[in-house]
Amino acid sequence: MKITAEFPAREAIRGTTVLFRQLFSNEERASYNTVRKLIGRRVHDCKDAESDRRAEMQKRWNGAHGQLRAYLLTFLTDRKVCDASGWKAELPDADVKPEALIKLFQYGDLIHWGDGAEELSRLSSDEFKRAWNTMHYLTALTQLSHFYLGYSLLTKSAIGS
Repeated sequence: MKITAEFPAREAIRGTTVLFRQLFSNEERASYNTVRKLIGRRVHDCKDAESDRRAEMQKRWNGAHGQLRAYLLTFLTDRKVCDASGWKAELPDADVKPEALIKLFQYGDLIHWGDGAEELSRLSSDEFKRAWNTMHYLTALTQLSHFYLGYSLLTKSAIGS
């Protein structure tokens, strides 16, 4: 049996990575971190019957963001099912850390070549490892992109436009 990995063109991945960084990097003006702070201040300043509910919702979104930067969604889901069922299992992808992997691909190859290039090269030492890590990278990018899209819709609704 032969398995073949087919990914989007490298330049398409690079372009997506550059745009994604605007939302992902805490240093960017359009990042989730910047927007959530603005909204957090507004939630804190706006006192009415819905204040506690808004604060709780913001807290949940921030917690979910932290979880998605730390773990793949598939791992989080598997862990939740196992915990709820009382199962003890070694779960796949437990060692995949989206934040670290994204930074490796961004700054070790796709946007800048330097910090992380050596580690990324080591992680991609053969065809299988390169494909496996690229798949995990694209999965991490996708899960956080969906999160940012959801948060943008929540934000749009909150400001009434």
